Amino acid sequence: MVNIDLNTLLATNDYTISLDKMTLLKNDHYSIDMYFYGSKNETHLLTGDPSRDYFLLRFEKYAVFMGTLEEHGIHEEELLNTHPIVKVSNSKFLDFARNHMKIDEIYTERGERSHYVIRTFDQEFHILSYEEPIVMANMNRSEGL
Repeated sequence: MVNIDLNTLLATNDYTISLDKMTLLKNDHYSIDMYFYGSKNETHLLTGDPSRDYFLLRFEKYAVFMGTLEEHGIHEEELLNTHPIVKVSNSKFLDFARNHMKIDEIYTERGERSHYVIRTFDQEFHILSYEEPIVMANMNRSEGL
């Protein structure tokens, strides 16, 4: 079992994650909860191996789920690497959101938004957030239900 925290997910190259489920919590200002399985061995994810990790990645209120690469089609070479999560403060995606979604005009007192790319073995997700996500690791799957 790997000690999973945000720094590990931002820095490791040999850890693969797979999304189990995602929820938007309306009563918590639409925070985004993403539950993942993770392992250093991708086969553990594909076969449902009980040794794989299970963890929650929670983006607090005012985060914006921007979808998957397949949905928006904005490719950026700078984001291509083998880390499960990438955090950037400037990207084509953020520029698009600033220009077309007016994100710099609301909640400006919260600071700057960052662009998070969550890369699973079969797709990637894009989230804009003011705050770093919280990682709750070493969970049983039943705790995430």
